[in-house]
Amino acid sequence: MSRLHALGLTRVATLAAIAAVAVYRIAPHLPNLTPVGAMFVLGGLYLGRNLAWMAAPFAGLLVSDTVLNLAYDGRAFHPERMLDYAAFAAVALFARWAAERPIAWRIAAVAGAPVGFFLISNFGVWAAGGSLPGAPAYPHTLSGLAECYTAALPFFRGTLFGDWLFAGAGMLALEALKGRDMKAALA
Repeated sequence: MSRLHALGLTRVATLAAIAAVAVYRIAPHLPNLTPVGAMFVLGGLYLGRNLAWMAAPFAGLLVSDTVLNLAYDGRAFHPERMLDYAAFAAVALFARWAAERPIAWRIAAVAGAPVGFFLISNFGVWAAGGSLPGAPAYPHTLSGLAECYTAALPFFRGTLFGDWLFAGAGMLALEALKGRDMKAALA
């Protein structure tokens, strides 16, 4: 059995999709139409039960973040993004949990990924109270939190569309490959 077959076509295709999204982030694209959450959903759904699978989407995120950060301000890493990384980890862990459930849960992971990221990351912006570079200071009140979420809505549209498009299409393709892998394993 070749290494490719031992790894499984579904996993190889998932790794290729994660790499493609990382490259896509670096290439010119529509504003905020970057399906980063899709990397974590697909990784969680299709790379396996072991938590080591999280290395693949995080590697894609960190490599593309480093390239973008260096081009933007010359700093390779922005520590203020740690809550964003935690939000992506939460998305991935939910997808991993959903992977062992009926298809409706996997669809929920795709649908919920951008929403979960939006809620967590913007809560972090609000909680930071203006200490994030370029972020306005929102008062630590419910109206300040609402103002923060409202200000983020224009960015949310691109995230929502990108994650739903890429994760949805990826899920359809990978479910088909997964069925093919299972048939090959039984043969």
